[in-house]
Amino acid sequence: MFEFDISKWVPKFILDDKNGFAVAKAIEAAMQYLNTTISQSVDQFTEVEDMPEWRLDELAWEYNILYDYGAEIDLKRNWIADAIKNYACYGTPDAIIRYLKVAFDSAEVKEWWEYGGDPFHFNVTVTGQWSDEQNKWALKAIKGLKNSRSILDNIFFNSEDSISQIKTGAATAGIEIVVNSETF
Repeated sequence: MFEFDISKWVPKFILDDKNGFAVAKAIEAAMQYLNTTISQSVDQFTEVEDMPEWRLDELAWEYNILYDYGAEIDLKRNWIADAIKNYACYGTPDAIIRYLKVAFDSAEVKEWWEYGGDPFHFNVTVTGQWSDEQNKWALKAIKGLKNSRSILDNIFFNSEDSISQIKTGAATAGIEIVVNSETF
């Protein structure tokens, strides 16, 4: 922990005066308190392994983290622990991959030029367990993470049996979900 020593910052003639010394020591105590408070706040992100679930939920709300309150506690811990790194890449395909890889076995983003789509469109492919709740969360996460000009065309769900296409009505204000049971 950082130790603040006021004698390094205040001239000797002020420290020799009893009132000057008292003011300097008060400033030193305030700086030490500020340092301790900041250190404890930073520890909130680094000490997530020991945090109760209710505190994880509070932190997600306090720091406006894209988060699923109904997820398993291990997923919540990952989102909180990686929050600062994830904020740095919002608006990029990497942000979508980072968030979805926590909830699914794997995630991949293909941009329009990789699959011959319209400019600024993209597709997402995930592998793992898929449910209606995860579908809603994934769409919310993608909407919150993508940059505002990009348009999600499809989410492909990859399972051992088949690939299901979840098509989004990107041109509409809301998002319409149609699950096709076709195998690609």
